Amino acid sequence: MKNKLKKGLVVISIVAPLVLVCAGMAQAGEKEIEVKKEYRTSIKEEDGKTQFKEIYEKDGLKYRLKSVRIDNVEEIFPGEVITYDSNPFVGDPKKYEPKKSVERKGKKYTLKKSEIKEITTEETTKYSEASILYKGVEYIDSLPEDAEVNVVNEDLEQKLKVRLPAVNYKDEGTYWDYNFTFPVTVTGYDADSYMLGETEISSDSPLIDHAGQLLAYLNLPAEYYEVMSIEWSGEPVLKDGEMIRNATAHGRKLVKDVRGTYGGDVTYPSVKANVYHGDYIESEAENQTDQVIYKKNATATYELGGMKFWDFLKWLLSNPIILAILLLLLLIATILIIIAKRSIKRKKNKKPKIEEEEDEEI
Repeated sequence: MKNKLKKGLVVISIVAPLVLVCAGMAQAGEKEIEVKKEYRTSIKEEDGKTQFKEIYEKDGLKYRLKSVRIDNVEEIFPGEVITYDSNPFVGDPKKYEPKKSVERKGKKYTLKKSEIKEITTEETTKYSEASILYKGVEYIDSLPEDAEVNVVNEDLEQKLKVRLPAVNYKDEGTYWDYNFTFPVTVTGYDADSYMLGETEISSDSPLIDHAGQLLAYLNLPAEYYEVMSIEWSGEPVLKDGEMIRNATAHGRKLVKDVRGTYGGDVTYPSVKANVYHGDYIESEAENQTDQVIYKKNATATYELGGMKFWDFLKWLLSNPIILAILLLLLLIATILIIIAKRSIKRKKNKKPKIEEEEDEEI
């Protein structure tokens, strides 16, 4: 009977610290706690449960999710959206990518999404221009009023040869050209004088002295033409009963390079091409999506769950005072168990001698 009593005391001495420790944990942790969160979703009926973890840890204790309630719902509508469609193009798409941001009526918009679509263009008539550079154009020259030129639709990589009227001429440089020459024929070379137009010239007078008269006879303005020398070309010859002699005048002329631009409506055939389609959304809008967003305030209620061994051990290690008390009680319990075992052993050793003495008395 006494042995059973001692064993019971030992068991009580071991269990008591655990009861005290668990009681201390129950006092340290709240039975229920609340966690609040603000979040956004595009699902109006969403209950908020997915926003919270199933297990919540606080002060070494674990709490299990009990319920979630939605306290407030606010609708946030999308910002203003504008669409963009590029001109049809053929070739490298990077060249035609829409800009990352644009501005319209004082508002800034950011590209939200874009895609490339394949289309077949219709036969298109559009104004086109091409130019021709005319070099060394002099005073007496006239430029063509129309010309056959190559026009290009760069976006669609189409090239056509068409005849278009002139729309503009632009000087691109003026300079002196020293390759200016013209022939001179003197009739009546053997006479004392000869006629140059309506002017009588003495046969003894050098031709270069009459260069200005030669230009006037040819209707060439002196500001654009200049005779610098006149050289005889061969000997005098008899022609139609008159003695004549040929000469060549050399000089310079003022010329320019002129770019002629030719333009008009040109019809381009249909072709397979691509277009960029994009959506821009107002940059300062709170809702940057293309649908209504619901801003919700959710409150989750957690309750203190059942303690597992590792949870208990983790909590115990974080409370050194309780750990020290528990170790002391376990030490005392161990000593009591050892003492109890030795006491039982001694009693067993003494019991047979008592029985023998009783037999002898009988």
